Amino acid sequence: MSTSRLRTPQSGGPGSLARALALPVAVLLAGAGCVATVVSLERVQLPEARLVLEEPGPEPGTAQGPAEQEPAVPDPSAPDPSTPDPGPEEEPPAGEAEPDPQSVPPESYDGASTVFDTFLVEVETAYTDTTVTDGMGSSAVAPSGSEFHVYRLDVTNQGSEPAVFDSHGTIGVTTDGLEYANDIDAEIVVAWDYFWDEINPGESVTTHILFLVPTGTEFAEVHIGGRSLLEPR
Repeated sequence: MSTSRLRTPQSGGPGSLARALALPVAVLLAGAGCVATVVSLERVQLPEARLVLEEPGPEPGTAQGPAEQEPAVPDPSAPDPSTPDPGPEEEPPAGEAEPDPQSVPPESYDGASTVFDTFLVEVETAYTDTTVTDGMGSSAVAPSGSEFHVYRLDVTNQGSEPAVFDSHGTIGVTTDGLEYANDIDAEIVVAWDYFWDEINPGESVTTHILFLVPTGTEFAEVHIGGRSLLEPR
């Protein structure tokens, strides 16, 4: 019976040495190839990329004109061109004064009338004086610079019962807008005999209303008892 022996391969031959040297050479060559590639890429000029923004053009059918401007804010202090110029104010000629209020002399009340309560009051005559008297020795004198406005009245009771004509509260309004109350003391001097007497229905008497005012005063209206208006004719 024959016996075969296993042989162990021997190392260190020429083939093993060649394989051992081949691996480092391959690595070296691969590295050299990468370096050459990088150098080539650095020498290649890449095209420049530019971003161009284009403004939108006018819409079709729209005329292209100059750029629009913001509307101007109007100046409030500037004159309105739509308002006509009023022109210079007219002044009265030199030396010409404004007209005075309409003159109302006492006699303007002659014949004037009004209704006061149940009485018809008619002015018989009106005048001014510095002294009034009852004709029997009693009198009243106006101070300096003043005068009496005297209204001589016909008073008729139109009611159905006796009544007293009371002038208390009568006011005279001047052409300047001032108000004066009637002077009852002066009225008593002139009409003492029937001042407080009752007037029967249908009966007429003569009495007075007086005002003590500065000289030259004129009355535009009189309110008998403060209620009934008496105006000049």
